Parts: sequence; C-alpha cells; structure tokens
Amino acid sequence: MASKDQTASSSETTTAVADDTSSQQDAPPHPLQVTSPDSSLPSPSPRQRRCVAAYMDLTREECGRLFPSGPLRSQPLRLAGRPFYLTARCNMDQRDTFRCFGLFLAMEVDDEEEEEEGAPSPAASVTVEYDFAARTRQQSGDEFVSMYKGHYTFAAGKSCGYRNLLGMPWASFMGDGGGDSVFFIDGVLHLRPELCVKEDA
Repeated sequence: MASKDQTASSSETTTAVADDTSSQQDAPPHPLQVTSPDSSLPSPSPRQRRCVAAYMDLTREECGRLFPSGPLRSQPLRLAGRPFYLTARCNMDQRDTFRCFGLFLAMEVDDEEEEEEGAPSPAASVTVEYDFAARTRQQSGDEFVSMYKGHYTFAAGKSCGYRNLLGMPWASFMGDGGGDSVFFIDGVLHLRPELCVKEDA
C-alpha cells in the first residue's frame, strides 16, 4: 500500500460520465488484487466488503492492444454484495480531439441466486466513493498518485469513469516518438482504484 498519496493536477479536468457497458461484455477478464484498506482488521467476506483497494497492473503490450482491439475488462470484484468490474480503454477525450487512456468502474447484473448465509440483501443501487490512482517513475517506492476522486450512484449495467485518466494524449502515455512515459515502471502500468460504499446520511 502507498504510504502517501498526492493529488495530480491536469490542464483538463475530466468529469465522471455514465456509460452503457453492453459493448464491453466480450472484453477478456484481467486479474485484480483486491485488498481491504485496514489489514489489521478481520477480512470480511466478499459480499460484506464495503471498502476495497483494487490493484490492476497492465503491461505496455496490453495497453498497446487497447487500440484498435478494444477495451480490457477486469475480473469481477464484490462490494456491498454487488459485482463490479474495471474497464481500461483507449478512447477520445471529452472534447473529441485526441485519443487517451480511460478507466471505468461498472456494476453488472448479478446472476447469483443464492445469498451468503447471514449477508443482507444488496440494494438495487449503491453510491460508491472512488479514488483512481497510478504509480509513476517520479515517485519513490510503492507510492501512488491520486488522479481523480468522486462518487457515483450505480445501478446494474451502469458505469462511470474518466476518459483521460492520466491527463495526456495516447502517444505521450505510450511513449511514442522516442519519448519515455512516466507511467510505465519496468514496462508495467500500475493502477489502484480505492472504492468505498458511501453510507446513508
């Protein structure tokens, strides 16, 4: 886990957008490492978790295949009894002027019929506070830079995220043209969304 987070600044502030995830269903699943924020406490069951950190590592080759092959979908994770997944993609920025790296969080329809014993029935919608972070070569150790924070009320089949998560065009992110991207460490992009269910007031 990172010992210190810093908020990254960007010349373009990208807002969260609702998104139809039906076109992403065929994307291959990518492994996640999911942990609870406080490892000193007993780990709750996946259906009862309300706060998680999801580590998603993508190689430069995997990122390069996002265009033109399409988005890369993660394996599912459970939060407050609901199944979520992450999607990395190469998409156009908010102004539709250049391609860039985007990351989205989605809640999918839950096909599981059996509830875990003692677990409450999940709500039809859930509000999640999120912090999308990434490592850079400019930081020491395992520190992550917080790129964007916010909250969104999810329902099955809906997602939110950022089209330009890293605040730069695709070519700069990939290090095309002889440049060297600060986001690839030994050829790997390290992402860490932290997710927490927002409690009702």
